[in-house]
Amino acid sequence: MQKLIHIKYKTFSSGFTLIELIVIIVLIGIFSTIALTRTGTGLITIREQIAIDQLTNDIDLARSMAFAQHETITIKFDIDQESYSVHNELGIITDFPNSNNGVVSLDNSYLRNLDIKTVNFGGTKDLKFLPLGDPLSGGTIELNTKTITVESVTGKWNID
Repeated sequence: MQKLIHIKYKTFSSGFTLIELIVIIVLIGIFSTIALTRTGTGLITIREQIAIDQLTNDIDLARSMAFAQHETITIKFDIDQESYSVHNELGIITDFPNSNNGVVSLDNSYLRNLDIKTVNFGGTKDLKFLPLGDPLSGGTIELNTKTITVESVTGKWNID
């Protein structure tokens, strides 16, 4: 009786085929494009929120300074320069937090694509807090898609 011997040969794959590599590269490209698009949109929203937070904190600080120092504190907006400055009765406050010699700029590398569209406080671009911390008049600041409204009696703000 004759024994049959079956010899199995192992075959080794030499790697990916060219078509497999091309498919993987195309898929990576598609997913990267989707991720970058969503990240760019998200960054604009985050930067807008950072600017709103900074502006509303500065409004609160100016109101507190007016009450604490018992003097008029004014936030003057410059729409063309995308900035604002804080002044007391003697002039610009050069050591105001997050400012460069008293000017807080929203036109910098961190806050690109932000635009102060309109500012209106009783027909002026100045938000004045009287010595007791109440504003001279209420008004609005429009920043990109958001509007900050400052109430005329209390000086409290809200965002629409």
